[in-house]
Amino acid sequence: MDDHLELLLNGQLYKKLNEVVYKPVTNKYGLSMFDIKLLLFLKEHDMYDTAKDIVEIHYFTKSYVSKAIETLIVKGYLKRKPDQHDRRCIHLELQEKAFPVIEYVKVKQKELMEILFYGLTDGEKCIIRGIAEKISNNIAGVLEMSSK
Repeated sequence: MDDHLELLLNGQLYKKLNEVVYKPVTNKYGLSMFDIKLLLFLKEHDMYDTAKDIVEIHYFTKSYVSKAIETLIVKGYLKRKPDQHDRRCIHLELQEKAFPVIEYVKVKQKELMEILFYGLTDGEKCIIRGIAEKISNNIAGVLEMSSK
């Protein structure tokens, strides 16, 4: 496989870039990148607000999600909210303290996108997004079939 393609698909370069771009956020708020991803997920996906949703949609391990949720609850960023109809289901609710973090992260997200797409035309950006969607769908399809 082409080295550049493998590095891109493996995500190591992207992970390193994320660490650099988001370091001011993680340092300022004492959160991990995973904690930040969880807060963003809950902000951007109103209808998915349980640990199970996070695990299923992002393919994270249950233990990793549970640990991050506990950290965010202890630090005051999240609150557990029991389901009114099913006591076994626990919803996660963002607290007011989370919103300044999320706003700062969105500024950093914009900065990250500017770095990633620097020098690309709008047409090239559109092509990359389309290809990324197709590759993601291919991977998700195989993973779904293998879990049956």
